[in-house]
Amino acid sequence: MLAFGGVALGSLAAWVALAVLHGAHHGPDIDWLSELCRGIALPFSTALPGAVAIWVLMSIAMMLPTAAPAIDMYVRLTRRIEARRGAHVVGFAGGYLVAWGGFAVVAGSAQSLFGGEIAKISATLPQGAVAGGLLVLAGLYQVTPLKQTCLTLCRNPMAHFMSHWREGIGGALRMGMFHGLVCIGCCWALMALMFLFGAMNLAWMAALGLLMLLEKAAPGAARAGRLTGLAMALAGTTLILTDII
Repeated sequence: MLAFGGVALGSLAAWVALAVLHGAHHGPDIDWLSELCRGIALPFSTALPGAVAIWVLMSIAMMLPTAAPAIDMYVRLTRRIEARRGAHVVGFAGGYLVAWGGFAVVAGSAQSLFGGEIAKISATLPQGAVAGGLLVLAGLYQVTPLKQTCLTLCRNPMAHFMSHWREGIGGALRMGMFHGLVCIGCCWALMALMFLFGAMNLAWMAALGLLMLLEKAAPGAARAGRLTGLAMALAGTTLILTDII
């Protein structure tokens, strides 16, 4: 329970920070239905530190809860460790966050450096076609062998612990980083949809975060994830055909 409590506090802190930033940008009166149904928000340009910070907070808020089962399993597996056990657990969770922090740096840098140019190019193209293309790519990735392999490892972290166990705090850090990289392989396409819905769109963050959590933790959700991917690809194709026709 300690692991779940720590994960909940870390994720909640990130959500609060994002809500404060969101309120400062959009005002205190938030219409969540309008937020969820807001139009396409293609990548925008912003200062590099700010863009990276937003993506780091988004990664913590959305992805840390999905790591809770693996962190809890690591806690249970290290009960025999008497000296500096807490540091081992922090090392494992920290390695996971380091991996997603790297993803956030890449995503935030791409938004800052190329978002403005992409938005200008996209403005000359049918918005439905651009959005549809991103949905198709993300949806098709949901059914690829790589996605399924990474998802299987995420759903069964014991297999990784049994075959890649490393002793010491450094070993915990390396295992956490590996688990984070596997998680990125599983969820990067869904996270990339935030370029489509708009960074800091809290409603879509919550929806996608819940989808990724259920996909990793709920019984039978792996099949549901594939169906979701096909639905996304179908929705994207519909958007593209609507603009073409």
